[in-house]
Amino acid sequence: MSRRVLSLLSGAVLAASAALAVAAPAQAAVIEQGQGPMNTGEYCAAKVSYGSELGFYEYGSLRCYATDRTGRLVYKGSGDPVAACRYSHPTKVVVGAKEGLPGHYLICLIQE
Repeated sequence: MSRRVLSLLSGAVLAASAALAVAAPAQAAVIEQGQGPMNTGEYCAAKVSYGSELGFYEYGSLRCYATDRTGRLVYKGSGDPVAACRYSHPTKVVVGAKEGLPGHYLICLIQE
């Protein structure tokens, strides 16, 4: 009799777990979208410093630069990398940002 009860219980457990697997929503994938220095420069010009042209992910933040008359980079201020991703992808769900190497470009983590 105990074998019959065990087999009924195991069958019920399998049926319940199958029902949960079907009912549970699928996890959304996170994709990585690279942002070049000029794309992030648009955010820099709009939100950090008007004269900014380029943005690089450095030292844990988005650092904004402009070029002077000789072509050298001049630091203009820092911004939030996640905010820069949200600025560039206004209709997407941005879940984070990280640094792309080499080149210190910004990688936006977007939920699909």
